Amino acid sequence: MTEVQGGSDLGANQTTARFDGEVWRLSGDKYFASGAGLTDYAIATARPEGAPSGPKGLALFLVPRLRKDGNLNFHVRRLKDKSATRAVPSGEVEFADTEAFLIGDKHLGIYYTLENLTVSRLANAAGAMGIVQKALLEVMQRVRHRRSFGHALRDHALIRRDLTDFAVRHAGGLALTFQAIDLFDQAWQERPPYSPKYHLARLYTHLAKTRTADHAAHLTAMAMELFGGLGFLEEYAIARWHREALITPIWEGPSNIQALDFLETLMKLGSVDDVIDRIAAPLVRRSVPGGRVVVSRVRQEVAALRALPRPEAEWQSKSVLRTVADLAQAASLYRLAETAGERYEKLGQLYMFHFLGGQEYPSWAFYDSSVWSWDSRA
Repeated sequence: MTEVQGGSDLGANQTTARFDGEVWRLSGDKYFASGAGLTDYAIATARPEGAPSGPKGLALFLVPRLRKDGNLNFHVRRLKDKSATRAVPSGEVEFADTEAFLIGDKHLGIYYTLENLTVSRLANAAGAMGIVQKALLEVMQRVRHRRSFGHALRDHALIRRDLTDFAVRHAGGLALTFQAIDLFDQAWQERPPYSPKYHLARLYTHLAKTRTADHAAHLTAMAMELFGGLGFLEEYAIARWHREALITPIWEGPSNIQALDFLETLMKLGSVDDVIDRIAAPLVRRSVPGGRVVVSRVRQEVAALRALPRPEAEWQSKSVLRTVADLAQAASLYRLAETAGERYEKLGQLYMFHFLGGQEYPSWAFYDSSVWSWDSRA
């Protein structure tokens, strides 16, 4: 989808498509093509001849790597020299009468494209939390066996505090991710015009994509710190996991784009009360201490955002997105506690206290290894 002159602005895309009676022919350049030259098929946006300008003039096409005659179907100008994710090459691709097959109705291409973006954003969230899980495994091995000042690292208060942050962010991000996946799984077969159910699923996607990327970047940097100087060496895996995590805030739309999409989706949903009540239902249902105060504050923030002039709403949208995402994560953890046990209630309490209450994690977590110790969950 990405073209050099447009980036996230898909409406600026210039790749064209013409039908020759048998197949469609694409002409143009793509600036970031994932898996370039390796995948047997790719999907690409292009503007059919006579289609209007802007994003709604785009159609979606299936592009095979090989033409019908067996020759290469497009030219990879070069592979990007990336900081990480090198196992999945990104390339600059040139289309010159490239054979392609139209996906669905050419007038609905932007909707197909946005649905594919939603799936990729959910995958991004799951991938971010997977990277965190790998970093956590490395860290737990390190703090069990490394000794400092006569004690194992994990016995020091500040190490346990950092492990608590790991556990809370990872559990919250993972719970939110799979709730977002579940909501989209229930709504993806809808067609325009979309129902509030579909828009709520999209809202959760923006929450999950943005906040899990925040967590992954933060926690993998913390993992390097917990390894000390060794964490900065290429011979250990930790530095790589941090570099891998740094793409997650950028890929498939950086936080600014997620905030704009969040704002757009929020405006399409019903009343503020209905939206926030749906997100926060587990907090209210379980009568979580302080839950009603937090929910009321978030409701006021969202209502104030929707009432602002557009430029001011955009200015505030990223902050409000993260607040709503934090509410959703705390609620998701309490929802999970209903079936998965007391540990997730503790994690939900800690998430709400720290991220929605703005306070340091309470010191009782130092004594509760069920929160931060991998051993207790093995």
